[in-house]
Amino acid sequence: MLLDAQAPRAAAALWAIAGKGGRYFAQHAMWTGPEISCPVPAAQLPDLSLFQGMPLENGTTFPAAGEIATVWAPRGLWKGMPDTDVFDIGLFYGDGARLLMPMGWIMASVAARIVPEDLAKLQAGCQAIRRNGACELEFSQEPETKS
Repeated sequence: MLLDAQAPRAAAALWAIAGKGGRYFAQHAMWTGPEISCPVPAAQLPDLSLFQGMPLENGTTFPAAGEIATVWAPRGLWKGMPDTDVFDIGLFYGDGARLLMPMGWIMASVAARIVPEDLAKLQAGCQAIRRNGACELEFSQEPETKS
C-alpha cells in the first residue's frame, strides 16, 4: 500500500518504477539488519526529474517490519558510492532495522507498507534471498479492483 499522503514524491517514484516494469538487482543489506536493498541506478529510472531533489518525507531511521523505505542518493553523496545517482528501495521484513551505515546515520522516506495479510509472504521471500544471495526484483502495478 503506497503512502501517498505521507510521502507523496517517494510514493509517486515507486509508482513510476512499477509502471516502467523491468527487473532490478537486489540483495540482503549488510548494515541495516532485516532489509532487502534494491539500489536502482539513474540509468534505469523511468524519469530522472521525478527523483532529483527528492525531499525526505515520512522520515525514519528505524524502519519497521513491512515498511518500504526509499533513499535518494545523488552521485558523490558518500565516499565509495558508484559514479551515478541511486534511488534505493528498502524492503524491511523484520523489526530491529536501523539505518546506521559506515558513513553514519541516515534517514529514509517510508513510502509504502506491505498489507498485513502479505507480510508473512514477504518475510519468507526475504529470508530466501538472505540464504541464497542476490537476486532481481520486479515491480509492477496491480490493476485496481472494483468492489
